[in-house]
Amino acid sequence: MGQTFSFARKFYGDQFFAKPRGADTYSDLTGRTFLVTGSNTGIGFALATHLARLQPAQLILAVRDLKKGETAKEFIIAQTGFKGALEVWELDMADFASVKRFAERANTTLERLDGANINAGVHTWSWAMSADGWERMLQVNTLSTGLLALLLLPLLQATTALPSPHPDAAYPPHLTITGTFLAKWPEKSGENLLETLSSESKSDSKGRYYNTKLFNWYFTREIADLPQAKGIVVNALSTQIFVRVGSHGTFRSRRL
Repeated sequence: MGQTFSFARKFYGDQFFAKPRGADTYSDLTGRTFLVTGSNTGIGFALATHLARLQPAQLILAVRDLKKGETAKEFIIAQTGFKGALEVWELDMADFASVKRFAERANTTLERLDGANINAGVHTWSWAMSADGWERMLQVNTLSTGLLALLLLPLLQATTALPSPHPDAAYPPHLTITGTFLAKWPEKSGENLLETLSSESKSDSKGRYYNTKLFNWYFTREIADLPQAKGIVVNALSTQIFVRVGSHGTFRSRRL
């Protein structure tokens, strides 16, 4: 009982009263390009605003609703005085075709990509299937997140070969994904966990969100070990702390 109370006190204390670590840090992002998915609200919006304060050359807001994205853009510029190119791109993580179009646009139009922050997610208690045949939360939080990460990997890798825009502030491209350890697999999982999470009769509605986010840790670790990830820092963010260095890319998790 004592351990449970101690954990709960620390957890909720961190959620409501702790100051985010690194909030006052500053890096020179001159000449660099970043993109943030789900950037018109929540964590994505806060991250995009912080990046804008650091004045990169280009910042892309990847959003499902372009109108809301434009509203976020106006607010960010007003708050930060951002002088670079701030663009709003359409991205619907519930649609694999949209994910592929977004990645193709990035790979064909961007000269470099110094940071890809794949943050977009959805948390709902209702059951819904995507047009691609997967439970919507699973597709948005897990499948499309992994797909987009893989599709952006070539551009991130190509950026490792480019000269640093600022010789005194050289660092590798980053691929950042949000996840969680707070999950419990369904008891009726069977052999295929993805199919279980897409089954209304087998999936646990209360734990489905956390399960979809837990999957992100698994594929993030695998991405970090790909030869294509060499020279790229692959980050996983959660409420837990864990650090692992992959054989090719560098996999790090950070407490969010």
